Amino acid sequence: MSVSEDALVEQSVEVVLLRAAEHDGVIPVGGDVSVVLTASEPVDSATVAALRDAVVQLDSPSDLPADVLQAVIDSPTPVLFQGSPWLRGYKALVLTDGHCTVAGHVLCYRGSLVLEPDEPVAQPRADQHLSFDLRQEPWIPVVDLEGQASTVSLERLILEAHLFRRIAAEAPTMTAALYRLVLALAHRVYGPASEQAWTDLWSAKEFPRDRLRTYMDDFADRFDLFHPRRPFLQCVELGSLPPASPGKLVPYRAVGNNVTLFDHTTSTDQIVLSAAEAARWLVTTQAFDPGGMKTPYEKDKSSERAPCNLLGVVVVEGANLKETLLLNMVVYEPDYEKPRMTTPGDRPEWEDPSGPSPLPSAPRTARGWTDLLTWPSRRILLSVNDQKAVSGVVVTPGTRLNAYLPDEEKMVAFRRPRDGKGTIKRDAPMLPVRLHPVRGIWRHSVELLMTDLWTEDRNRQRPPALDQIADLANRGRIPPGTVYTLRVFGQQLDSKASVVEAWMEEEVPAPVALLRARDESVGALIGGAITLADEAGSALRALQANYRRELRATPASDIDLPYWPRLSRPFNAFLVRLGEALINLTSEAPTAHKWIRDVTAIAKSVADRWVAGSPAEASKLLVLGKHLGQFHKRMAIAALKFQSDIAIYTTRGEDTGE
Repeated sequence: MSVSEDALVEQSVEVVLLRAAEHDGVIPVGGDVSVVLTASEPVDSATVAALRDAVVQLDSPSDLPADVLQAVIDSPTPVLFQGSPWLRGYKALVLTDGHCTVAGHVLCYRGSLVLEPDEPVAQPRADQHLSFDLRQEPWIPVVDLEGQASTVSLERLILEAHLFRRIAAEAPTMTAALYRLVLALAHRVYGPASEQAWTDLWSAKEFPRDRLRTYMDDFADRFDLFHPRRPFLQCVELGSLPPASPGKLVPYRAVGNNVTLFDHTTSTDQIVLSAAEAARWLVTTQAFDPGGMKTPYEKDKSSERAPCNLLGVVVVEGANLKETLLLNMVVYEPDYEKPRMTTPGDRPEWEDPSGPSPLPSAPRTARGWTDLLTWPSRRILLSVNDQKAVSGVVVTPGTRLNAYLPDEEKMVAFRRPRDGKGTIKRDAPMLPVRLHPVRGIWRHSVELLMTDLWTEDRNRQRPPALDQIADLANRGRIPPGTVYTLRVFGQQLDSKASVVEAWMEEEVPAPVALLRARDESVGALIGGAITLADEAGSALRALQANYRRELRATPASDIDLPYWPRLSRPFNAFLVRLGEALINLTSEAPTAHKWIRDVTAIAKSVADRWVAGSPAEASKLLVLGKHLGQFHKRMAIAALKFQSDIAIYTTRGEDTGE
């Protein structure tokens, strides 16, 4: 019921001020006894005294606005107070970090028993109205169709996606994290709820504007990086903790014990990030932050690796950013549990009506796909100065994920591990395909590209977006001769999983013809090609190891370092030509034989350069010649083995051309 200001002029209320404590308890301000407001047992005299010492009288309009005072008066008397004649006339206000919310107003306790209207102060700010609206401000790095780099706002990124080539941030992990964020937003705005809805979006020149702007208006305050109550992907309650340098968000900045090789920043240097930089690193930290000790909000300071550290994040790339987003947008209809493991309660982090608790929550499962895409692995709060630059940050442990990733993660390929003899461990759980600092991601092309025809006990699983692309091509919605690109992102941590050692980004062509292939011989042929490359790498390492062992020299294993990078381009050509053979109904054999020649030439070139750099003494040359001969013999055997695979797995008679 609405109450006029005049009617409340003479009203007042006495309130017990309490601080939130653990296990649903509260502590009177100025006291140290913990009570539970819902308890019905009698209250002893010492507790009554402590509670009454925390009483403050509030009046309107001198202390509070009329509607706030009325809301306090109308609030229920705690059960604990109702059972005591000394307490039943009091109301209660529970403060978290000195703040509570009543009737839409934030009340702040300032060290004396007085309450006054205030906005929660995330960190000291010169201007309480500072804002950085991620919907409108440029902050996402892109490359347009002409190759020009720029930064754009979230709205422009989606509405003009047909004019951009791709998201291209300063680190591979950042690019991957931004893609995941944008995909979560696109799913919530556009679905698509069905294959037909996907096709309608695909056929349109651009994404529908009204749907995006309606959604953005509904959640306008949630996209403000510096919002006083719900800053984007942050937890405002961390304002009670002292901020550290914002360099904590940037892995290549040296902060505290995090010494890096190329950055010479010291702990005494002042690091300031622009709002756009801070927003990008905020998103990246939630997805890729290493594990280890963080600042505790209360006691818990241990954090697990953020979920994407375990993965090689796969983005299917089309001709422009609009195509790329749609190619990665599987059918999304939470009410019908699509995609798999998505519930009707699925939502991205910014839609959470209550916001994150400052305390790290117990491990939980994801509510669905957009929840996982925006997983709050950390509690973070940025400090902003009066130039709208970020000068500090608090990072504490966040929500721990409890998930079987092959069932829930849609942007990753999975495979069962193999034993030392190369046999698949069928009883082992499937593991995510990840990037290797030396050996290319192309070595996992079977897992990335090929479907496993077994519905049960499968040994590999490609990203579901590729299954959808294959289905769309089979129905004529995507041309079968199209070649997309799989761009794979990841990072490598140290042995303690607490320091970033390397960022990685690689690409593999994805011919739609291969995605559609249902013949296991195609996957077997690709697997044989990879085995040939692996065998050549093993032959190189054996050449070096056996030579040094015979000379009783210090072991070394670096001979194959220049070998692996040189294979990426010819293998990509191998995949494209294989797809063309399937489309044109010609033999795959010439393509496979070309791969034999490429691998042999590259491996022998690496071996020759290593030999040329070895000692030239006569006695050592004899040893070197012996092991070089063994290398060539091993290469010949590997080539013959793959040639026999070609005879088995090629589906048509060999033609003469390449």
